[in-house]
Amino acid sequence: MYGSNVESNSTGGAIPSVGIQENCELVGVTLNMDKGGRLDFEFKQENGASVKHAEFPANPDYGDVEKQATDVSRRVKHIATKFMPESEFVIENVTSFADYANKVTALFGQKFLGKKFRMLFIYRGKYASLPKYPNFIETMDVPADKTNIYISDYNRKKLVKPEPDATPVTPETVMSTGGAEMPF
Repeated sequence: MYGSNVESNSTGGAIPSVGIQENCELVGVTLNMDKGGRLDFEFKQENGASVKHAEFPANPDYGDVEKQATDVSRRVKHIATKFMPESEFVIENVTSFADYANKVTALFGQKFLGKKFRMLFIYRGKYASLPKYPNFIETMDVPADKTNIYISDYNRKKLVKPEPDATPVTPETVMSTGGAEMPF
């Protein structure tokens, strides 16, 4: 358990890549009921990097709840229909996000294991993520030159990691802003 028989140096981790990535896998779909609920998807890129995507319940604080629920359903169905027929992905008579998410996880089961996908990843803030709207995933059975993945002008801007707005804090900055006492 505890002790010194461990690797003390960082072995590093793979950093997610943005743009169209090949041979990605869906490795997990789970329901997390903390803080109102969340449907989590975890994708693994060919380089071993992990990208997590979450779907949340519709929230009236963010506008039209019907549109939000439709957008969630559209993204989830877009993923699901890449490894199961659309006729199998039927979710009806749900009364809550938790009910919907439970049915999604049951329908997904383990059907996605071993499947390879071509996917579009963009930056959302400083993290790699999926675009808000399809088409962002397809099976590797689709030849690369026949891809249906479309990079819109909006998403094209999200292929570059944003730079932070703040200027770095230096001793000169602290002194020029009135910080006469430095903590070090």
